[in-house]
Amino acid sequence: MNFTAVGFSPLPDIDTARRNHGLSDLSDEDVGKVVFHRHKQSGNGEELGWDQLVFGTLSLLRLGEHDARIETLSLQDVAEADLIDSVFRALDDAAPLVTWKPGFVHLLQFRCMKLRRSAEDYWGRVSDGNPPHLDLQAELGIDRSGLAEPSLEDMAQRLFLPGMQGMRGGDLWDQWLEAEYQKVATFADYEAINTALLALEIFHLKGRLTLDDILRRREFLFELITSPPLQHRFSGLATNWKPGL
Repeated sequence: MNFTAVGFSPLPDIDTARRNHGLSDLSDEDVGKVVFHRHKQSGNGEELGWDQLVFGTLSLLRLGEHDARIETLSLQDVAEADLIDSVFRALDDAAPLVTWKPGFVHLLQFRCMKLRRSAEDYWGRVSDGNPPHLDLQAELGIDRSGLAEPSLEDMAQRLFLPGMQGMRGGDLWDQWLEAEYQKVATFADYEAINTALLALEIFHLKGRLTLDDILRRREFLFELITSPPLQHRFSGLATNWKPGL
């Protein structure tokens, strides 16, 4: 079974907020303050909804029977349209897309609408009965109408996965403003890696992969992040993960 685990670092949609609220004379930082303040005042808490976000960084981890590959793209280097195109390339290469964090598909579809990018290739798979996306929480039958579901970090700790190593989604916008782009990208990478490892456990639980299957794929992933040219980029994660467990 092949699949692509997705990690992403969302950022506030500053351009839309600037236009909608007539903030053309404000900096990105000040527009962000307005966005978060208005959202909090509306009683919706600190976390912005998918209709107020853009993809800042996107990490796509393809995990298959014989190898593992990771691709990370950032708004620092490419247009958002290129980030989104990478998602659809991943669908062609190693479907389905797999996520734990809710909202990815909503954000993907909304950004496609904003960019006038057709998602026919996504919805064609839905019509064919070949799901392009697997929500791991739905795979476990988690009812989101009840108590708050565990975070990816919670699940990682419970299952002795490497986890997010102290990185928090709430820090991403400040890191972006401070030009700490690598930290923003690393958040997406770590999210993709932990999502892939959690997916393996869930697929084993549901009988889609044997224990040997998931151990072999874990070894592929560990080899990927501890070998050139990625070993320095993922050293913090690799030292806190024992792939054989």
